[in-house]
Amino acid sequence: MLSKVTIGHMYKRFLSSVSYAPPSMVDLPSRWPTMDHQLREEIIEYLTWKMEDSWRNLSNTELKACYYISYGPWGPRGKSTEQLTPMLLIWKGLFSTTLFAALGLSLFNLKRDKQTEEALRKLEQNIA
Repeated sequence: MLSKVTIGHMYKRFLSSVSYAPPSMVDLPSRWPTMDHQLREEIIEYLTWKMEDSWRNLSNTELKACYYISYGPWGPRGKSTEQLTPMLLIWKGLFSTTLFAALGLSLFNLKRDKQTEEALRKLEQNIA
């Protein structure tokens, strides 16, 4: 029994000595695009954990960081920095042309199939 108490006490002591220092969120909007993906994920996890409690416990810097992460111009809401190369533009054009040609052909075939079905239905009525 004594060994269990000391092991439990040592375990609690070990856990209490481990502390977590959250990453700095000062001037987050200007640093966010250049941050490492892992650091971004850590900040998002930390703020998600902090927001589970009362928001009154969040500092002003953390509130600004939460707002920026939730509604800021990054990710899908950010301005695209990707430039269209001529080759990519050609491929997009070819793909779109092929797609619309296939769509037009399928609509033409659909109309023709309906006419064929109508003709078959009339023949069946004439035979019966």
